This record gives sequence, structure tokens and C-alpha cells, in this order.
Amino acid sequence: MSEVWVAALGAVASGVGSYMAAPKGAKSMAQGTLNLQDEQTRAVEGNMANQSSIEALVSRGNAFNASQAKSLAEQTMPGYTKLSESLTNRAQQLADHPYDVPKEVQDNLARIAAERGISAGTRGQFNDFSLLRDLGVNQLQYGQTAINQAQTLSSTLVNNSPRINPMSPLSFYVTPSQQASATDLNNSNTQATSQAQANADAAQRNAQNADLWGSLTKIAGQYSNKKTGVGGSTNYDDFIRKNPNSSAATYGLGTD
Repeated sequence: MSEVWVAALGAVASGVGSYMAAPKGAKSMAQGTLNLQDEQTRAVEGNMANQSSIEALVSRGNAFNASQAKSLAEQTMPGYTKLSESLTNRAQQLADHPYDVPKEVQDNLARIAAERGISAGTRGQFNDFSLLRDLGVNQLQYGQTAINQAQTLSSTLVNNSPRINPMSPLSFYVTPSQQASATDLNNSNTQATSQAQANADAAQRNAQNADLWGSLTKIAGQYSNKKTGVGGSTNYDDFIRKNPNSSAATYGLGTD
């Protein structure tokens, strides 16, 4: 009867060993969640934290581009800088005092009068309006002409000034969509890395279980054969002698 139980024990051990040694799947690793409002907040906070640095960089870049454009204009047209400054000053004078007679004209009239020996008589109220009247010039038309000249000079300066493409700080800011995409990609990479590690750990455990239960099943089968007289006992006895520290030897499976 004991031989029947031994045979049954060997069969059970073989079945359990087959089950335990079967490969087990790795735990599925979930990807991190994505909250769009949180990503929007992170993008805004990051932009605000870097705002001063971004604006300083843009300002320096635009100043450099402007200086380079001005230098190239001076090389193309020598004296451009001085000419543009003179025209700018003239346009400013015409816009600020459209009804004033230019000082050069007044000085020239005074010089002519002195040359002709005019020592008596004065011109009206000693002001520009009286001078314009003495010269027979309509004051309103004169002022409008001066304003038109100022506008023409301004347009000329703008059209002929060196052109640059100013840098925009917007290109340096992170949008909520970019922030969300970056976070989603990081979560995906983290999940893939964790899953790969879990798969590797599972494969290692499966290999270890297969070796362990394969050895135990083999020992149980040999022990069953020895007790029931199936297949003889030479191989099993040799195994016990060669592996005195094995589980079979430790638990006395090799003794009658």
C-alpha cells in the first residue's frame, strides 16, 4: 500500500511541479494620468518664472540686429547716419512750429536790410505772424505746408531706414499643449521602462522556478521509481551520493 502512495505522491509532485514551473506573466504597469488643467498651470508658472530672462534675451537680440542693420546702411551709403539725424531734426521742428518762419530766413532778411542801409522802420509786431504778413504769405497755408513737409520727411525716413525682423518672446514660451505633450511622453517612457523591468523580473523568476521545480520533480520521480521498483535505484542512489546537500538527502528520501 505504501508503494501506491509513493507513486501517487510522485504523480502529484510532478503535476504541481509542472504548474509551478509554467511561465507566469509580468504585472501590467499602468501609465501615469494626464490632467490638462494641471499642465496648463505648470506651463503658465514656468513662463512667468522665465519671463524676465526671455525679455532680456529678446531685447539684446533686437538691439544687436538693429546695430548690424545700421552698420550695413552706413557702408552702403556713407553719411547715412548723419543725414537721417538732420532730416529727423528738421521734421521735428516743422511739426513743433509749423507757423514759425525759419531762423535762417529771418537772419537772411536782417542781413539784406543791413546791407541796404535800412535803419528806420520795423516790421509790425516783431513776430513771425507779422513777418509772414509783411511777406504776403497766408499764415494757414504756410502752416499746413510745414506740416505736410514734416509728414513727407517722416515717411522718407521710415521707408529708407534699415529693416530688421524683431524677435518675439512668444516663441520662447511653452504652451499648455506643448507641456501636456511633454508630460504624456514622459509618462509613456516611464511606463515602458517599468514594464520592461517587470518583464525581465518575471522572466528571471520563471527561469528560477522552472529549474527548482524541475529538480524537485525529477527527485520525486526517481524516489517513486526506487520505492516501487520501477527503473531500478542505481541512478537515484548515485544522485544522493553525488549531491549530499540536496533536498532528497536532507529529508532522507534516499533511505528505506
